[in-house]
Amino acid sequence: MGRSRSRLQAGLLVTWIFLTGLVLGQEENGEGASFGERCLAQFTPGFPEFVLDTNASVENGATFLASPPVESNRDCVRACCKNPSCNLALVEQSPGEDSEGIQSCFLLDCLYDQALVCRFAKKDGFLNYVRREVYNAYATMRNRGNSDDQPPKAKASMDVKVQPNDEPVILNGSESTDDNGIVNYEWTLLFGDSSVVMKKENDIMILSNLNEGIYIFQFTVTDTADQQHSINITVTVLNSDQTADHCLTPYKVGRCRGSFHRWYYNPEIEQCQQFIFGGCNPNKNNYVRKEECDLACKNVQGAVEKRQEPTCNGNCLPGYFKCEDGCCIDKILECDETLDCRDGSDEKFCDSYIQGFNKLQNINLTGRSYCVDMPDTGPCEESIPRWYYNPSTEKCDRFTYGGCEGNKNNFEQEETCMKICSGVTKKDMIGERWRGYEYQQASLSAFEVAIAVLLGVCIMIVLVVLGYFFLKNRKTYRRRRQPSTAANSTLSSVLSTAEDTEHLVYNSTTKPI
Repeated sequence: MGRSRSRLQAGLLVTWIFLTGLVLGQEENGEGASFGERCLAQFTPGFPEFVLDTNASVENGATFLASPPVESNRDCVRACCKNPSCNLALVEQSPGEDSEGIQSCFLLDCLYDQALVCRFAKKDGFLNYVRREVYNAYATMRNRGNSDDQPPKAKASMDVKVQPNDEPVILNGSESTDDNGIVNYEWTLLFGDSSVVMKKENDIMILSNLNEGIYIFQFTVTDTADQQHSINITVTVLNSDQTADHCLTPYKVGRCRGSFHRWYYNPEIEQCQQFIFGGCNPNKNNYVRKEECDLACKNVQGAVEKRQEPTCNGNCLPGYFKCEDGCCIDKILECDETLDCRDGSDEKFCDSYIQGFNKLQNINLTGRSYCVDMPDTGPCEESIPRWYYNPSTEKCDRFTYGGCEGNKNNFEQEETCMKICSGVTKKDMIGERWRGYEYQQASLSAFEVAIAVLLGVCIMIVLVVLGYFFLKNRKTYRRRRQPSTAANSTLSSVLSTAEDTEHLVYNSTTKPI
C-alpha cells in the first residue's frame, strides 16, 4: 500500500513539473528556443502604421544592412539579433488575414554617432521592431518632462575622430538649452588616458595631450531648479591602421543607386571632397558632415591604400566577411563590384541585397513626415530666427538656426510652417504611438499569463482528485479480492497499481498540445 502511494505521488510530481514547464515556457528545452526568446526580449513589440523614410534616414547616416529571405516576423527579428550592427527590423506584412506571413524583411543600423537618425512616416502594412535601449534613448530625448519647469537638454559636439597631434580638440556645449536658463556646465572624463589635459571655459572644453585610443567624456548641464541632463561624447584618436581605413581608402559609391551627398578625404590634395554615395555598404572613408572628415584626416599624407589580400588563417574576426573557401576579408569589401575573395563569393549574393535596398527606397510615403522632426540648429554658428512645427501642440514655434544643414522642419515664416504641417499631430510621432501600443501589448500579455496560470492550477486540481479516487477504488478492489497467498497478493497489487499509475501519467503528459 505504501509503495503504491509512493508511485502515485511520484507520478503526480512528474505531472506537476510538466505542467509548470507548460505555464512558464519551454525556453530551456533547446538552445535555439532560448536564443529566440532572449532575442525577442531585446526588441520592442512590432509597432504598426509606420515605415522607414529611407532617403531621410540614409541621408542622416543610417545604414541599410540586409533584406534576408525569411518567412515570419520572429525570423526577421532573429536575423537582426545575429547582426551586431542591427537595431531596426522592419517587416512588410502580407496582405489578407495571414498574420504570420510577411512579404519583406529589412534590417538597418539607425545609429550614427550614437544618435538615432532613422526617420519614420505613417503607412499601413508595416511593423517596426527596435532594440529597446535605442528606442528608450529616443523616447527620453523626445519627452523630457511634463512639468512647467522642464529639465535642461544637454547638447554638445558630435563624436569625433582626430589625429594624434599637438593641436587642441574643442568640445562645444553651447547649444544646450533650458526654459529658465542653465547655471552650470560640467565635463568629466569617464574613460581614457588620464594624462589628457582638460581646460574648461564655461560651456566649452579644450582637450590637449591626447594619445592614441578612445576617450569618453560626460557633459552635464544643471538648470536653476537643480535639474540635470547628461550626455556622453566619444573622442577617438586614430592610430596608423585606423587612419589608413578612415583617410587613405578610396571613396566607394557602392552598387546601390541612391543619391546621397557624403564626404571623403582625398590624400592626393590633402582635402575632404564631396561625392555621391549610392546608399549601401559604405567604407570608413565616408562622412555625413565635412567637419567630421576635416577633424579625422587633417594633414594626413600618404598614398591611397592598396586592396587587401584575403587572410586565410581559418578565424574571421567580427567585422570581417568569410569567403566560401574559409578566407577572410574586411566586410566593407563585400559587394563593391570587385572580386576580393579568391573564389568571388563576396560578390555572389549582392543582387538580392541591392534589390532589397531598392524596394525599401521605392516605398511611397506621405510628403509631410519631416513635420515631426525635432528642430535642428545644425553645425554652423549663425543665429537665424526660424520656425518649426511642434506636433505635440499642433503649433509652430521659434528656434535658432545655425545657418547650414539641419532638417526640413525649418521655415522662414510661421504662416508657411502652419500651411504645410497643419493637421499633423502627436499621433504621427512614432514615439507617442509606440507607448500606447506597448501598454496595450503589456496588458494583453499579463492577462494571457494569468489565464495560463489559472488553467494550470485547475488541471492540477483535477489530476489530484482523479488520483485520489483512483487510489480509493484500487484499495476497495483489493479488499474484495481474495488472493491465493499473501505474498502474491502484495506483489500483484503493487505491480498493478504501478502499471496503472504510469499509464495515467503517460497519458496525461503525452497528450498533444
